[in-house]
Amino acid sequence: MTLIKTTPLHSDFAVQVHTQVMDIVDNPDSIEELKGIWQKSPVMIFRRQSLDESELVRFTERFGKCESTGRKDIQSPYHEEIIYFSTLKYANGNFVGGFAGGDDVDWHTDQTYQVRPATGAILFGTEVPRDGGDIYWANQYAAYDRLPRDIQQLIEGKLGVYRYAKRYALLNALELKDKEKANAMLSLPDAKHKLVLTHPRTGRKALYADPTTLVAIEGLSDEEAAKVMPILFEAGGNEAHVYRHKVRNGDLLMWDNGCTMHKRDEMRLDQPRLMKRTTFRLSASDYAVPQA
Repeated sequence: MTLIKTTPLHSDFAVQVHTQVMDIVDNPDSIEELKGIWQKSPVMIFRRQSLDESELVRFTERFGKCESTGRKDIQSPYHEEIIYFSTLKYANGNFVGGFAGGDDVDWHTDQTYQVRPATGAILFGTEVPRDGGDIYWANQYAAYDRLPRDIQQLIEGKLGVYRYAKRYALLNALELKDKEKANAMLSLPDAKHKLVLTHPRTGRKALYADPTTLVAIEGLSDEEAAKVMPILFEAGGNEAHVYRHKVRNGDLLMWDNGCTMHKRDEMRLDQPRLMKRTTFRLSASDYAVPQA
Protein backbone atom coordinates (compact mmCIF):
# COMPACT_ATOMS: atom_id res chain seq x y z
CA MET A 1 0.00 0.00 0.00
CA THR A 2 1.43 3.36 -1.06
CA LEU A 3 1.66 5.83 1.79
CA ILE A 4 4.01 8.45 0.33
CA LYS A 5 2.47 10.70 -2.30
CA THR A 6 4.52 12.17 -5.15
CA THR A 7 3.91 14.64 -7.96
CA PRO A 8 5.86 14.40 -11.23
CA LEU A 9 7.99 17.46 -11.96
CA HIS A 10 9.47 16.14 -15.21
CA SER A 11 7.93 12.85 -16.36
CA ASP A 12 9.01 10.21 -13.84
CA PHE A 13 12.57 11.51 -13.74
CA ALA A 14 12.04 14.21 -11.08
CA VAL A 15 9.28 14.16 -8.48
CA GLN A 16 8.14 16.18 -5.51
CA VAL A 17 7.71 13.99 -2.44
CA HIS A 18 4.86 15.08 -0.18
CA THR A 19 6.09 14.16 3.26
CA GLN A 20 8.07 15.61 6.12
CA VAL A 21 11.43 13.87 6.35
CA MET A 22 11.31 13.68 10.14
CA ASP A 23 7.91 11.97 9.99
CA ILE A 24 9.37 8.97 8.16
CA VAL A 25 13.06 8.89 9.06
CA ASP A 26 12.58 6.21 11.76
CA ASN A 27 9.95 4.20 9.87
CA PRO A 28 11.69 1.33 8.02
CA ASP A 29 8.68 0.66 5.79
CA SER A 30 8.49 4.30 4.70
CA ILE A 31 12.22 4.41 4.01
CA GLU A 32 11.96 1.27 1.87
CA GLU A 33 9.06 2.82 -0.01
CA LEU A 34 11.10 5.99 -0.54
CA LYS A 35 14.02 3.94 -1.84
CA GLY A 36 11.69 2.35 -4.38
CA ILE A 37 10.52 5.78 -5.52
CA TRP A 38 14.12 6.99 -5.81
CA GLN A 39 15.18 3.98 -7.87
CA LYS A 40 12.60 5.00 -10.48
CA SER A 41 12.85 8.80 -10.07
CA PRO A 42 16.48 9.77 -9.42
CA VAL A 43 15.68 13.39 -8.51
CA MET A 44 13.43 13.88 -5.46
CA ILE A 45 12.37 17.28 -4.08
CA PHE A 46 11.05 17.70 -0.53
CA ARG A 47 9.54 21.15 0.16
CA ARG A 48 9.30 23.08 3.45
CA GLN A 49 11.59 20.89 5.53
CA SER A 50 13.05 21.86 8.90
CA LEU A 51 16.13 19.84 9.83
CA ASP A 52 19.08 20.42 12.10
CA GLU A 53 22.43 19.01 11.02
CA SER A 54 22.22 15.83 13.07
CA GLU A 55 18.82 15.12 11.52
CA LEU A 56 20.18 15.74 8.02
CA VAL A 57 22.96 13.22 8.64
CA ARG A 58 20.50 10.76 10.19
CA PHE A 59 18.21 10.89 7.16
CA THR A 60 21.13 10.62 4.74
CA GLU A 61 22.45 7.47 6.40
CA ARG A 62 19.18 5.67 5.82
CA PHE A 63 20.40 5.41 2.22
CA GLY A 64 24.16 4.98 2.50
CA LYS A 65 27.27 5.80 4.46
CA CYS A 66 28.14 9.50 4.50
CA GLU A 67 31.46 10.61 3.08
CA SER A 68 33.60 13.16 4.94
CA THR A 69 35.45 15.65 2.79
CA GLY A 70 39.13 16.33 3.21
CA ARG A 71 38.45 20.03 2.71
CA LYS A 72 38.15 21.49 6.20
CA ASP A 73 37.56 24.96 4.73
CA ILE A 74 34.06 24.02 3.56
CA GLN A 75 33.18 21.50 6.26
CA SER A 76 30.56 22.10 8.93
CA PRO A 77 32.22 22.78 12.30
CA TYR A 78 29.56 20.59 13.92
CA HIS A 79 29.26 17.56 11.62
CA GLU A 80 32.13 16.45 9.40
CA GLU A 81 29.67 14.71 7.05
CA ILE A 82 28.25 18.08 5.95
CA ILE A 83 29.79 20.72 3.72
CA TYR A 84 28.54 24.28 3.25
CA PHE A 85 27.85 26.24 0.07
CA SER A 86 27.50 29.83 1.18
CA THR A 87 27.90 33.52 0.43
CA LEU A 88 27.98 34.29 4.15
CA LYS A 89 31.24 35.32 5.81
CA TYR A 90 32.86 34.95 9.21
CA ALA A 91 34.05 38.02 11.11
CA ASN A 92 37.55 37.55 9.66
CA GLY A 93 36.21 37.87 6.11
CA ASN A 94 36.49 34.20 5.16
CA PHE A 95 33.52 32.57 3.48
CA VAL A 96 31.35 30.20 5.54
CA GLY A 97 31.96 27.22 3.29
CA GLY A 98 32.84 27.22 -0.37
CA PHE A 99 31.54 27.56 -3.93
CA ALA A 100 30.29 30.97 -2.88
CA GLY A 101 29.30 32.60 -6.14
CA GLY A 102 29.85 33.11 -9.82
CA ASP A 103 29.32 30.46 -12.47
CA ASP A 104 29.28 26.75 -11.84
CA VAL A 105 31.02 24.31 -14.14
CA ASP A 106 28.61 23.22 -16.87
CA TRP A 107 26.86 19.85 -16.92
CA HIS A 108 28.70 17.41 -14.70
CA THR A 109 28.37 14.40 -12.44
CA ASP A 110 30.02 14.48 -9.02
CA GLN A 111 33.20 12.50 -8.29
CA THR A 112 33.57 10.94 -11.76
CA TYR A 113 37.31 11.59 -11.45
CA GLN A 114 37.51 9.31 -8.40
CA VAL A 115 38.20 5.60 -8.65
CA ARG A 116 35.24 4.86 -6.35
CA PRO A 117 32.71 7.68 -6.64
CA ALA A 118 30.11 8.23 -3.94
CA THR A 119 26.97 8.80 -6.00
CA GLY A 120 24.25 9.74 -3.50
CA ALA A 121 23.72 13.47 -2.84
CA ILE A 122 21.45 15.64 -0.70
CA LEU A 123 21.41 19.44 -0.71
CA PHE A 124 19.38 21.28 1.93
CA GLY A 125 18.58 24.97 1.48
CA THR A 126 18.46 26.81 4.79
CA GLU A 127 18.95 30.30 3.32
CA VAL A 128 18.32 30.63 -0.39
CA PRO A 129 18.88 33.67 -2.64
CA ARG A 130 15.95 35.51 -4.14
CA ASP A 131 17.50 35.56 -7.62
CA GLY A 132 19.81 33.21 -9.48
CA GLY A 133 21.19 29.87 -8.47
CA ASP A 134 18.50 27.71 -10.10
CA ILE A 135 19.60 24.08 -10.24
CA TYR A 136 19.19 21.84 -13.29
CA TRP A 137 19.27 18.06 -13.58
CA ALA A 138 19.60 16.13 -16.83
CA ASN A 139 18.12 12.65 -17.19
CA GLN A 140 20.86 10.23 -18.24
CA TYR A 141 18.43 7.39 -18.88
CA ALA A 142 16.85 9.57 -21.55
CA ALA A 143 20.34 10.59 -22.73
CA TYR A 144 21.23 6.95 -23.41
CA ASP A 145 17.92 6.35 -25.19
CA ARG A 146 18.58 9.43 -27.33
CA LEU A 147 21.86 8.08 -28.70
CA PRO A 148 21.87 6.60 -32.21
CA ARG A 149 21.78 2.82 -32.14
CA ASP A 150 25.29 2.50 -33.59
CA ILE A 151 26.70 4.74 -30.85
CA GLN A 152 24.90 2.72 -28.17
CA GLN A 153 26.48 -0.44 -29.56
CA LEU A 154 29.89 1.21 -29.85
CA ILE A 155 30.08 2.33 -26.19
CA GLU A 156 28.37 -0.69 -24.59
CA GLY A 157 30.86 -2.27 -22.17
CA LYS A 158 33.56 0.30 -22.88
CA LEU A 159 35.39 2.20 -20.17
CA GLY A 160 35.75 5.95 -20.12
CA VAL A 161 38.88 7.60 -18.72
CA TYR A 162 38.09 10.46 -16.33
CA ARG A 163 40.60 13.09 -15.20
CA TYR A 164 40.26 15.89 -12.63
CA ALA A 165 42.64 18.22 -14.52
CA LYS A 166 40.01 18.73 -17.23
CA ARG A 167 37.46 19.96 -14.68
CA TYR A 168 40.01 22.11 -12.87
CA ALA A 169 40.59 24.07 -16.05
CA LEU A 170 36.86 24.92 -16.13
CA LEU A 171 36.36 25.74 -12.46
CA ASN A 172 35.16 28.97 -10.96
CA ALA A 173 38.24 30.50 -9.31
CA LEU A 174 36.40 30.50 -5.97
CA GLU A 175 35.98 26.72 -5.89
CA LEU A 176 39.53 25.61 -5.25
CA LYS A 177 41.98 28.45 -4.78
CA ASP A 178 44.32 26.82 -2.26
CA LYS A 179 47.37 25.67 -4.24
CA GLU A 180 48.19 22.76 -1.93
CA LYS A 181 44.66 21.36 -2.19
CA ALA A 182 44.60 21.96 -5.94
CA ASN A 183 47.89 20.11 -6.42
CA ALA A 184 46.57 17.17 -4.37
CA MET A 185 43.51 16.94 -6.61
CA LEU A 186 45.53 17.32 -9.79
CA SER A 187 47.79 14.44 -8.75
CA LEU A 188 44.87 11.99 -8.56
CA PRO A 189 45.28 9.00 -10.89
CA ASP A 190 42.87 8.70 -13.81
CA ALA A 191 39.63 6.90 -13.00
CA LYS A 192 37.96 4.40 -15.32
CA HIS A 193 34.22 3.74 -15.37
CA LYS A 194 31.76 2.14 -17.75
CA LEU A 195 30.15 4.63 -20.11
CA VAL A 196 26.83 2.83 -19.75
CA LEU A 197 25.48 1.96 -16.29
CA THR A 198 22.62 -0.52 -15.88
CA HIS A 199 20.35 -0.07 -12.88
CA PRO A 200 20.24 -3.44 -11.03
CA ARG A 201 16.61 -3.01 -9.94
CA THR A 202 14.94 -1.47 -12.98
CA GLY A 203 17.24 -2.68 -15.76
CA ARG A 204 17.31 0.83 -17.27
CA LYS A 205 20.53 2.00 -18.92
CA ALA A 206 22.05 5.38 -18.15
CA LEU A 207 24.77 7.27 -19.97
CA TYR A 208 27.76 8.04 -17.70
CA ALA A 209 29.79 10.56 -19.67
CA ASP A 210 30.74 13.63 -17.66
CA PRO A 211 31.90 16.32 -20.14
CA THR A 212 34.04 18.01 -17.46
CA THR A 213 36.22 14.94 -16.78
CA LEU A 214 35.89 12.40 -19.61
CA VAL A 215 39.11 12.55 -21.64
CA ALA A 216 39.30 9.22 -23.50
CA ILE A 217 37.45 6.00 -24.28
CA GLU A 218 39.33 2.72 -24.00
CA GLY A 219 39.35 0.79 -27.24
CA LEU A 220 38.93 3.92 -29.38
CA SER A 221 41.71 5.96 -30.91
CA ASP A 222 41.97 9.63 -29.96
CA GLU A 223 40.49 10.52 -33.34
CA GLU A 224 37.56 8.12 -32.91
CA ALA A 225 36.90 9.33 -29.37
CA ALA A 226 37.02 12.94 -30.51
CA LYS A 227 34.11 12.17 -32.85
CA VAL A 228 32.08 10.13 -30.35
CA MET A 229 32.39 12.22 -27.17
CA PRO A 230 30.59 15.32 -28.53
CA ILE A 231 27.65 13.07 -29.43
CA LEU A 232 27.58 11.74 -25.85
CA PHE A 233 27.84 15.22 -24.37
CA GLU A 234 25.04 16.58 -26.56
CA ALA A 235 22.72 13.75 -25.54
CA GLY A 236 23.68 14.15 -21.88
CA GLY A 237 22.67 17.79 -21.66
CA ASN A 238 19.81 17.84 -24.15
CA GLU A 239 17.19 20.37 -23.04
CA ALA A 240 14.27 18.04 -23.68
CA HIS A 241 15.35 15.91 -20.72
CA VAL A 242 16.20 18.64 -18.21
CA TYR A 243 14.36 19.59 -15.02
CA ARG A 244 14.99 23.16 -13.79
CA HIS A 245 14.35 23.82 -10.11
CA LYS A 246 13.88 27.17 -8.40
CA VAL A 247 15.19 26.51 -4.90
CA ARG A 248 13.26 27.86 -1.91
CA ASN A 249 14.11 27.99 1.77
CA GLY A 250 13.51 24.57 3.30
CA ASP A 251 13.95 22.61 0.06
CA LEU A 252 15.71 19.29 0.42
CA LEU A 253 17.03 18.08 -2.94
CA MET A 254 18.11 14.48 -3.36
CA TRP A 255 19.66 12.96 -6.47
CA ASP A 256 21.51 9.93 -7.78
CA ASN A 257 24.73 10.82 -9.63
CA GLY A 258 24.76 7.43 -11.34
CA CYS A 259 21.94 8.43 -13.69
CA THR A 260 21.86 12.25 -13.63
CA MET A 261 24.01 15.25 -14.44
CA HIS A 262 23.49 18.68 -12.90
CA LYS A 263 24.54 22.32 -13.00
CA ARG A 264 23.37 25.64 -11.54
CA ASP A 265 22.92 29.23 -12.62
CA GLU A 266 25.26 31.99 -11.54
CA MET A 267 25.05 32.80 -7.84
CA ARG A 268 25.20 36.43 -6.76
CA LEU A 269 27.52 37.26 -3.87
CA ASP A 270 25.32 40.11 -2.65
CA GLN A 271 22.48 37.77 -1.68
CA PRO A 272 22.59 35.55 1.43
CA ARG A 273 22.94 31.85 0.78
CA LEU A 274 23.58 28.83 3.00
CA MET A 275 23.06 25.33 1.67
CA LYS A 276 24.17 22.13 3.37
CA ARG A 277 25.31 19.10 1.43
CA THR A 278 25.81 15.44 2.26
CA THR A 279 27.40 12.89 -0.07
CA PHE A 280 26.92 9.17 0.51
CA ARG A 281 27.74 5.78 -0.94
CA LEU A 282 25.01 3.74 -2.58
CA SER A 283 24.82 -0.03 -2.81
CA ALA A 284 25.72 -1.50 -6.19
CA SER A 285 22.97 -4.08 -5.67
CA ASP A 286 20.30 -1.37 -5.48
CA TYR A 287 21.56 1.53 -7.61
CA ALA A 288 23.49 2.23 -10.83
CA VAL A 289 26.91 2.59 -9.25
CA PRO A 290 29.89 3.23 -11.58
CA GLN A 291 32.40 0.40 -11.50
CA ALA A 292 35.27 -0.46 -13.82
